[in-house]
Amino acid sequence: MGVFETLNKYKWMIPLINKADRETKSTLMKNFRKKKDNFYPEGEYKANVDDLIKCMLCPNMCRFDCGTLQATHTETMSPAYKARIGYYITIGKLDPTKEENKDFVDLMYKCSNEENCKVWCPFGFSVVSLLETVRDDLNDKDLMPEYCKEQIEKLKKTNTIEDYNIYKTYKEKGVENIETDGNDEVFYFIGCEMMKFPEVVKANIAILKKAGIKFSTNLEKRVCCGGPAFNIRDLNVAKGFAEKNEELFKSSGASIILSDCPGCVLTLTKRYDSIGINIDRKIIHITQFIKELIDKGKLKPKDEIPNDLKVVAIHDPCLIARNLNDITSIRAILESIPGLEIKEPMYTKEYVHCCGWSGTAHWADKDISIKEATIRVNELKETSAHVFVSACPLCELGLNYGLSKEDKEKIKIKDISELLIKSL
Repeated sequence: MGVFETLNKYKWMIPLINKADRETKSTLMKNFRKKKDNFYPEGEYKANVDDLIKCMLCPNMCRFDCGTLQATHTETMSPAYKARIGYYITIGKLDPTKEENKDFVDLMYKCSNEENCKVWCPFGFSVVSLLETVRDDLNDKDLMPEYCKEQIEKLKKTNTIEDYNIYKTYKEKGVENIETDGNDEVFYFIGCEMMKFPEVVKANIAILKKAGIKFSTNLEKRVCCGGPAFNIRDLNVAKGFAEKNEELFKSSGASIILSDCPGCVLTLTKRYDSIGINIDRKIIHITQFIKELIDKGKLKPKDEIPNDLKVVAIHDPCLIARNLNDITSIRAILESIPGLEIKEPMYTKEYVHCCGWSGTAHWADKDISIKEATIRVNELKETSAHVFVSACPLCELGLNYGLSKEDKEKIKIKDISELLIKSL
C-alpha cells in the first residue's frame, strides 16, 4: 500500500489527535515507542503479534463490512475483536486449553476469508491472514478443533474435501475425462466443489473444445489443491497435496494451469509459494482465460440466450475481486453475450459482500454462514434480476443456501460458463 493511500485512510483521525491535550499526545507517542516492551509476549510463537496489536488498537472501521459480524450483529465477530482475542491467546491471558475458553478458540475459525477487512484497514491488513497465524500456534499445541480435524481426515482418506472421492463420480455425472498424453497446452484443474456442478464442468470443457485448446482433466489421478488444509493450517497435509499436484502438472506437459475455482488458483500460487513449492507455469482462473480467448477472436458469442436467462445480477467471488484483483473478466464475458442485461448490486466488484461459504466459518458455525448467504441473496434480489451469476463453486453453494423455498421457485444461480456456452 502506498504512503498516500495509507494517509488517506488515516486522515479522519488527524483532527482527533490535534484536539488532544499535550499529555494525551505524549502518552500516545510513549506507548507507541514502548509497545514491544509492554505488549510483546516472551518465548516462541508463530502468531503475527505486531500486526495483531495494530489491528486490535485500530478504531475498527472494518466492522461495518465484515460478513460474519453483519450475520450475527455481535461485536465479538468484528475483525478487531478477533485480533484482540488472538493476541490474548498468544500472550497467555486466555488459556486455550481450558474448556471455558473454547468459544474464544472457535472464534479464531469463524471467518469466511472474504477479506472485506483489508479494503477498510489503514494498514492494509487481512484479518484472515492474522487469524491463520494464531491457528498455527493452536495447532502446535494440538488444539485444532474437532470440526477441523474432520476436514483433515477427509482430505487424507479421499484426497478431496468430501467424505468420498468426488472426482470418481465423473462417469455417473456424464463428465468427460480427458487423459493427458504429456503434451498438453492447458491442464484444466477442476475444483473439488465444482464437481458438484457437473453442468458447469461440461460447459467449460465444451468452451475449451470450441476454442481449439489441447487440454486434459486427468480425473482418475486428481486430488484436491489442498486449500482447506491451508485454511486450517495443517501445512504438512497441505504440502503433501502440493507435491502431488506439482507432479501431475509436470506429467501433463501443460504450460497453463486453468482452474474454475478461485480458491484453487490462490492455493496453487500464493499458498504453494508460502511453503516453498513454486509451480513454474501460468496459473489463472478460467474467466480470465475465456476473456483472453474472446479478445483474440477464438471464441465468438453470437446467439442470444433464452429469455429467462437474459437479465442477470453479478456476484463477484471475493477471491477473484479482492485477492486475484480481477473485476473485469466476468463483466467482459457477460458483455460479449448478445442481448444480455447486466445488473450490478449495491455491493459489487472489490466491495462485494461474501456468500459465506469460504474459509473455516461454515465448519465452525454453519448457521452464521447461512445467515451471511441470506444477506447476500437479499442484496442481489434488490436488483430485480432472477438470475444470479458468479464464477466460483463455493459462491454457488453459498448462494443456494441463502435462497428460501419461495426464492428457489423463481431465482436461478448460474455459473458464467453456463450462460456463455448457450451463446457460442
